Amino acid sequence: MENLNYNRDSESDRLIIVLTHLGGIFFGFAPSLLVYLVKNDGWVKENARNALNWQLTSLVYYAICWVLVLVIIGIFLPWLIVVLNIVFCLVAAIRSSKGEEYKYPLTIEFIKS
Repeated sequence: MENLNYNRDSESDRLIIVLTHLGGIFFGFAPSLLVYLVKNDGWVKENARNALNWQLTSLVYYAICWVLVLVIIGIFLPWLIVVLNIVFCLVAAIRSSKGEEYKYPLTIEFIKS
């Protein structure tokens, strides 16, 4: 990560990343995938990769939760994933608005650097 071209001072880059993280709450993995594929900047692409990995991980967690709901073990687990997604995306948006990189906890690394 030391060789990436970080431009954390750019207001437009920070806005793109904030909208990418917030977009995950409403549109799932689509905003982070779009930014990851379009932007080539180091800091923007790294944040979009982190957001994309979290959104894909949350899809896996949703699938596991719904299987558990079918066997009546995890009736409240899908709501827990919804709350975690909202909290993690808000924290990521706030941190990235300050120019920090946020790594989502509990994330499976589907896409590596």
